[in-house]
Amino acid sequence: MIKVMAVDDELPALKMAESVLRTFDDVDICGLFQDPEELLERVPAAEPDLVLVDMKMPGMNGLELAGRIQECNAGVSIAFVTAYDHYAVAAFQAEALDYVLKPVTAERLRQTLDRIARRRRVEPLGLDLKQKMSVRSFIRFSVEAPDGKELKFRRAKTEELLAFLLHHGNQPVAKEKIMDALWGDRDADRARGMLYTTMYQLRKELEEFGLFEAIEQSRAAGGRCRLVRVPDLWDCSEFEKRCRRFKEDHHIEDAHRAVELYKGGYLVENGYEWAAEKREELELAYVELLNHITNDAVGQHRFDAALRHLERWAQLHPLTERIHVKIIALHLLMNNKDAAVAHERWLRNLFARELGVSHGIDMRTLALNPLAVFS
Repeated sequence: MIKVMAVDDELPALKMAESVLRTFDDVDICGLFQDPEELLERVPAAEPDLVLVDMKMPGMNGLELAGRIQECNAGVSIAFVTAYDHYAVAAFQAEALDYVLKPVTAERLRQTLDRIARRRRVEPLGLDLKQKMSVRSFIRFSVEAPDGKELKFRRAKTEELLAFLLHHGNQPVAKEKIMDALWGDRDADRARGMLYTTMYQLRKELEEFGLFEAIEQSRAAGGRCRLVRVPDLWDCSEFEKRCRRFKEDHHIEDAHRAVELYKGGYLVENGYEWAAEKREELELAYVELLNHITNDAVGQHRFDAALRHLERWAQLHPLTERIHVKIIALHLLMNNKDAAVAHERWLRNLFARELGVSHGIDMRTLALNPLAVFS
């Protein structure tokens, strides 16, 4: 059963809420109040799961009452009920579970109760963000459950907000910084409203996916947000970890694993401007790994494998001459002079078309010692 209390200074509205609540078999009404102070006296003993709070009441408004309710019982969820949608931003800022417009209907309140029910089913299992979320950030942002189910975002900005928070790990991010990155073209009040509505929507979608209390908000230093836990299964994090290990221990296996993880540019298909700097950093790290792997393969006379890695490198930077020098050198090392000549001819045409210049490769000198370019 879901234990519910409700408070509204208008008796007809309170009776309407009671009438709707009584239609649900899984609801235990443990208190209906017109006086906020009376409700506060009963909360500690009743231990409700949910309190429906009228936003506009004389003497004590809904926001103040919600704060005092949570001082009595930090685990209780608050759903604000009001006839006016202009209170929405304030409700989201107070981290309410839900925001319900009057007149309250059974269909709308069922959504609120379902959120409570999902939370209660998941919490005893001890499921958390690490266990439930697998994230990919190379090429395009996506979130998956262990069974392969992908989280579908209803709005692009909701998806971007999660990507932005994850981009900062589990470090708190100032709300002003979020607003500037996602809504920098809007005035401050409009951006603030969009942040709170998007944060509210993101919380709802994560809960529907089985991820509860994944985002923490604080009022310190003008307001901050952070992901409570960064998921263990994140391709970008694993790539960076492998890069660090390769630099420290020089185990080529770490370089190979990192290259396998890098499927393409960081969030490149999403086109987030705030991701551009990190995208460049990760691409440079990827190129450096390809260079090490290529040299390692050449040292073992695994020329075919080295050529495959160079071709991936060339796809990223087709106008970088030193990559093509190595490709031509590999063809020569494999005694494939025709392929070396053909690649040089193709490169000459490419440079002429794209840059209006000729390349500086000396084919005769390169043919004398093709291994020299890998030293």
